[in-house]
Amino acid sequence: MKRKRIAIVSVVLSLSLVLGLAFFLVGTPPQIIGQNPDFNPTAAEEEGYWYSRYNLGNLVMRSGLGGTFMPAKDMVMQMVKMADADPSDGDTAMPPKNAALLHSIYASGDPHYITSLNVDDFGTQRWDPNTFDKTVTARAMGWTIMKEVEWAKQFHVDDHFGTPTDNFGAQWRFVGLVLNAEAKMQAQYTLNNLMNQDGLFVDSNGTLDWKGQWVLLEAFTDLGSLLKASAVPHSETNRYADSQAGAMFSMKANGLFDALATRQAEDGAELSLAIQSLVWYATYADDLDRQNAALSRVLSFGDQLISLTGGDATQRAFRIRGLIETYRVSDHTRFLTAAAQEFHALSADYSPHTGIFKDQSTYRIDDVATIMGAINSLKLFAGDSVDQEIVEAIFAGFYESAVNLSGMQLSVPPKDVAKGAFEQRHPDIYYGYPGIPYPPMAGGKYGVAPVFASEVRFDGLNWTVTNSRFDSAGAMHASNEFIWFHNDEVNGFPQPPIKCE
Repeated sequence: MKRKRIAIVSVVLSLSLVLGLAFFLVGTPPQIIGQNPDFNPTAAEEEGYWYSRYNLGNLVMRSGLGGTFMPAKDMVMQMVKMADADPSDGDTAMPPKNAALLHSIYASGDPHYITSLNVDDFGTQRWDPNTFDKTVTARAMGWTIMKEVEWAKQFHVDDHFGTPTDNFGAQWRFVGLVLNAEAKMQAQYTLNNLMNQDGLFVDSNGTLDWKGQWVLLEAFTDLGSLLKASAVPHSETNRYADSQAGAMFSMKANGLFDALATRQAEDGAELSLAIQSLVWYATYADDLDRQNAALSRVLSFGDQLISLTGGDATQRAFRIRGLIETYRVSDHTRFLTAAAQEFHALSADYSPHTGIFKDQSTYRIDDVATIMGAINSLKLFAGDSVDQEIVEAIFAGFYESAVNLSGMQLSVPPKDVAKGAFEQRHPDIYYGYPGIPYPPMAGGKYGVAPVFASEVRFDGLNWTVTNSRFDSAGAMHASNEFIWFHNDEVNGFPQPPIKCE
């Protein structure tokens, strides 16, 4: 039986190699095993938007996976008024029932529900606290703060969610205000509870995670810049403006930048995260000297990425993401050339029959975040240095396989749940992949939240969810990269006011 299985796997892999060669020679990708014929790059972009929203909303408003707080009633009502200037127009914001807002984020937990689901009562959408890893990590805090800020910006896109005088979108404008309040609470918690005497941030178990430092630098920068702004992109106003808090968080970003001044990254993943963070910091730093210092480090780290070779798909994706960022802010073609070379190696390893990379059979949600972020950056900024048809094919194929067919997205809500009526006008496949169960039917006695699993594995024939726990840092990393598919509305690739020299 074992020999027969090995033979079958060998045939499948050989077929994948042949089909893959045909793909790159004639540009016509074969069908991925189990592929839905209606799935394409646009579906991947739109699903990414909704999966990002499902994961964030379930973590920070429903799950209870962290320390909770209850804002004062008058503060909530003030936010309702800020979201809706005319409650008599038939569209009024309503605070959700029994929401669990978080001031700190726990590392992981089992996303099975512990009681019967009522979509109108967030209290019925809690997860079992006995399953929680209550470690508070720099990386989980940073990616979650970042995610709340980015979705707050999305809910402030006036031509999508309206303005306070419009008769639609009030609920989502209110949610944006709540997310902004949570981001501020979490940033303050991080400063009060995780910062050490060196100005760095240790996890609650005492671990110093260097990658987490760069994620927090990006998060403090993003939050501070949003709060200080007089207007946000796609709007002439800023409902989130809080100049005093914005100045404080920007000052803390300066302090963390200084604390990292001599840090030398330990691997390609840290180099990439550092570059991404430094680009954000250089975009919003409060003086020219800091901008120049940050961009100088971007160049240095980019050159270090060029010198790295080999590794699996995730390692190559980290390098692509960092190299594209360095190219964007410098216009130095050596970084674009190196990114294109990395993509050539990555695409040569891609199987259009399985939708994944032949050198990597196990994918954590953080790996998926990294790979999709890299492919998206190539779509947006690599131009004709790469074959964009192949980029698009891998963008859709890997997403469909590793996120949907794999079972990584554990459930999806019905199309009419947690959305405004004005948001439900697109094809069903944009909101959730066919075949993924609704939350109550996703397993266990009461069901599973519509969030990402931690890890999946492909054995050559079938996908298996090898870890169904929710990993906060990885899920929020993915949720950020997924919303940045729509960089025309929420731009995850900021442009500093000066170029690297």
